[in-house]
Amino acid sequence: TVPGAPTGVSGTPGNTEVSLTWTAPASNGGSAITDYVVEFNNGSTWATFADGTSTTTAAAVIGLTNGTAYTFRISAVNAAGTGATSIVSTAVTPRTVPGAPTGVEGTPGNTEVSLTWTAPVSSGGAAITDYVVESSTNGTSWTTFADGTSTSASATVTGLTNGTSYTFRVSAVNAAGTGAASVVSAGVTPRTVPGAPTGVEGT
Repeated sequence: TVPGAPTGVSGTPGNTEVSLTWTAPASNGGSAITDYVVEFNNGSTWATFADGTSTTTAAAVIGLTNGTAYTFRISAVNAAGTGATSIVSTAVTPRTVPGAPTGVEGTPGNTEVSLTWTAPVSSGGAAITDYVVESSTNGTSWTTFADGTSTSASATVTGLTNGTSYTFRVSAVNAAGTGAASVVSAGVTPRTVPGAPTGVEGT
């Protein structure tokens, strides 16, 4: 007879893909399993993933849309036909790192620079959870500013040296990792008012 249903279907998200694993059926129906049918659902309809013929209990389902949640189910095949489908997996959302922020600009202050930027056009299919802010005085070596975790498209970089020109770049972070850095900002020089003159005398 046909095989039993596979179990334990789970998925790991990737860039426009989900890597699936499952456990073979407890019963092969009395005939060797010759293939697995992999199906996916984007919330409305089921489609069969064309992965050829394989007896491996894993598959990478490609060609998916980042940011869209998918569920999966698996059926085993033997000489008698296709068995029952597995229990449907929990939803998995393909994703990649975010795009680069744009428009990084700085306003000088006293040993600090107030930065603003525009969020990336693409979040990569997962919510942006943080921004990495870096500064440089030579355009070669970069220092990451420890500003904690924030999704705000602005930051005040403190602890700088007045009179020194700094450039800045910003990267967005999501569950998939850290995206590409923005275009480097124009140079900004922290500053404050002059000190007081001394030795004022009159004749």
